[in-house]
Amino acid sequence: MILNALPNIGPCIFKNLLHYFPDMRDIFRVGLNELKSIPGIGSIIADSIVNSGKLFSLEREEERLRILRGDFFCQYHENFPSDLRQIYDTPIGLYCLGDICKEMPKIAIIGSRSATAYGMITARKLAIELAERGFCVVSGMARGIDACAHEGALDAGGKTLAVFGNGIDVIYPNENAKLYRCIVESGAVVSEFTLGRHADRQTFPARNRIISGLCEAVIVVESDIHGGGMITAKHAIEQGRNVFAVPGRVDERSSAGCLELIRSGASLIRNVDDMLDELPYLKEKSQKNLNLYGQKQNREDVECPVGRKICSKLSAMGPSDIEALSAANELPIDTVVASLQMLELYGYIERLYDGKVRVRK
Repeated sequence: MILNALPNIGPCIFKNLLHYFPDMRDIFRVGLNELKSIPGIGSIIADSIVNSGKLFSLEREEERLRILRGDFFCQYHENFPSDLRQIYDTPIGLYCLGDICKEMPKIAIIGSRSATAYGMITARKLAIELAERGFCVVSGMARGIDACAHEGALDAGGKTLAVFGNGIDVIYPNENAKLYRCIVESGAVVSEFTLGRHADRQTFPARNRIISGLCEAVIVVESDIHGGGMITAKHAIEQGRNVFAVPGRVDERSSAGCLELIRSGASLIRNVDDMLDELPYLKEKSQKNLNLYGQKQNREDVECPVGRKICSKLSAMGPSDIEALSAANELPIDTVVASLQMLELYGYIERLYDGKVRVRK
């Protein structure tokens, strides 16, 4: 935990130190000159190790973690995910709040924060299908695609992991506070960053390698050509993970990244069956998990709280247009549109010839 917190000590330096000090405690028992004599360990890193007590309070961190009821798993801990241990730059350790779902096969669903209604619906649909098949859905709890992926898994009664680019005690963005609590109750939030650490431009790319490293495959739903989803996809390719991309309109900026991934060899995905047809070994893994943990809840219980609210109002109001539903539910138009598309997709509502919608009889 100390080495993980010290500046300038990353996964590669950590491996180098362990090569010379199989017992990690010895790292803090030697002097400055001995540390500096190790290849790759310069004056700055050696000085931070020798003066680690001034830079980081282990006692304070452990107490805060105890109050939070969280855990810290070193990369050699039995609860550390085995898939993540196989990547080149394995995190020194992971902070975890909740159940890390170590034995479950994991699939990442990622994409743009500025997602379209199409992208949000697709992310939620894929997450529901994955959860129902016995997969744990992994994402980053960001706005847009990430949040929809977590919500879909939760709506299906499944498991989900959120990988943070900040400490596990820092909720970002703030509007996802409720989602954060739901994820902890039915999965976990994990991070390699110390408690209280806020996200910055360096932490998000670093966390993206963990998202892909945890998973058997990565699904990019929507991404700009330079979006964070493309960074995660690049990590996945370097790690030997399978990459899938959802096709979108050729004239949409939000689809440019996915279309480029498909053009470069990523597999096109429309539904989970597309992935399982290409990776049949995952069927056995997911089925084994369902046998262990039980079948997920029925699809009729899947719709999100917003969807249930809209359905309830629609049942009372009868056939209605979007503006009326927006006013009756006190929800923004775009939220109502996205929810209606999802409800229609799963057969809860139907559109009439005049553009209004009603609950399907």
